[in-house]
Amino acid sequence: MIKKVLIANRGEIAIRIIRALKELGIKSVALCPKKGEEKNFRECELADEFFYLDEEGVSGYLNAQKILRISKKSQCDAIHPGYGFLAENGDFAELCEKNGIIFIGPPSSILKILGDKIEAKKIAKKCGLPVLTGEEKVEEGKIKKVIKKLKLPVILKAADGGGGIGIEVITKDNIKGLKFIVEKLKRISFSAFGKFSVFVEKYLPNARHIEFQILGDGKKFLHFFERECSIQRRYQKLIEEAPSPFLDEKLRKKMAKSALNLAKYLNYKSLGTIEFLVDEQKNFYFIEVNPRLQVEHPVTEAITGVDLVKEQIKIAQGESISVKQDDLEIFGHAVEFRINAEDPLSDFAPSFGEIKKWQMPEGSGIQIHSFCRVGQKIYPYFDPLLLKLVVWGRNRKECLKRAKRAFEEIEIEGVKTNICLYKFILENQKFWEGKISTDFLKKEKIVEQLKEKFSKVEKEKEEKEEEEEKIAFLVASLYKLVKEEKKEDFDKWRFFSRFESLD
Repeated sequence: MIKKVLIANRGEIAIRIIRALKELGIKSVALCPKKGEEKNFRECELADEFFYLDEEGVSGYLNAQKILRISKKSQCDAIHPGYGFLAENGDFAELCEKNGIIFIGPPSSILKILGDKIEAKKIAKKCGLPVLTGEEKVEEGKIKKVIKKLKLPVILKAADGGGGIGIEVITKDNIKGLKFIVEKLKRISFSAFGKFSVFVEKYLPNARHIEFQILGDGKKFLHFFERECSIQRRYQKLIEEAPSPFLDEKLRKKMAKSALNLAKYLNYKSLGTIEFLVDEQKNFYFIEVNPRLQVEHPVTEAITGVDLVKEQIKIAQGESISVKQDDLEIFGHAVEFRINAEDPLSDFAPSFGEIKKWQMPEGSGIQIHSFCRVGQKIYPYFDPLLLKLVVWGRNRKECLKRAKRAFEEIEIEGVKTNICLYKFILENQKFWEGKISTDFLKKEKIVEQLKEKFSKVEKEKEEKEEEEEKIAFLVASLYKLVKEEKKEDFDKWRFFSRFESLD
């Protein structure tokens, strides 16, 4: 049995894991980058103990050897990586295994297989999952030739990528800049993954991004239905909902069966997500497996009532899955909004500073997943996620109405956020009708319209301020003139005529 867990992560997900551990009666250890920063890392207050990484920014969270040393020093049985950082690092999982530390996630062998997107596609094909036509590990000098063979539009993907990083769509509009796009992709790949290997595949316009949550204990494999993650910006998810407003029961069962076939083939152990693209004709294609806890897991928990983090921890300590597939059913509808410290009106430039005001919505069906509070410092080197607003309703319509109400109550000051973007999306009729796709923001010109709206509001504000200044000046002038009038010479008609001029 696990008695103590080191959380090799920060912020919202670290707090989420601490809460699950407390409810399971397991002690927790948190990490803090440097001495003096404890107040900005709330997980240090909530955990049973914490240790300093003595490194600024993300570097400490990526230092596998240091994290392992801290886990041994604090006598931890296990390490939970959360998401990001070392969560999908097969070498780190192997290092834990060799040192007798339980890695709360899939075994290193599975992480290494799935870390190679090309290998993952090969396995998916073996399991009968449909995949998009493409070419693997294309040499830099042959990319243009492969594109010509597959025909536009195509998508270039870093073979070692993940989380929307290292992806570029090539169309007739940007094919002339292919050389520069490849160079950019190469820089991103080396920066994020330390190497560059690319595969080219057909691009599906108007596609939906739909994923299935799976859980395995090495013997038993379940799915927890789907999540729709089609509202994205630059391949980064913004809004996730469950269930998908697009899937019917027949397609849901077919996709779920495909996801479980892959899980069984891999003899999967822990939480994971099988991701698909679905076209307008309801044909689906395998994209990848995310072998970890997902950012958007709360929407699945909201519609199933299952604590996925607890299940993940129980499996890591050798227990079997505590629920049965037949007992799982979809209850209501849930949507998650990722609220980031960024400015949608300035090309989503990151925003950092200190939070001056933090007012969160309350009421039935609303969850706030965050690490923030008044006085919280937002650093430039961490992920911009401030909070996840999770809203539940008995159906999608009620859920979205509740989301609109929630966004009327939320107030954050001190840093810029993308809250205005979500308020604008919630005014879009096609979004309410569920007519969405991965290029929804682009097709609906959401960002352009948002900028236009704010530009108009700012102009009206300026005009109002100018008018108020003009009135104030006239009133002040009139007061001065009236004051200067001799009482006996005061002309009432002249006085009232000055007020007339203010209309």
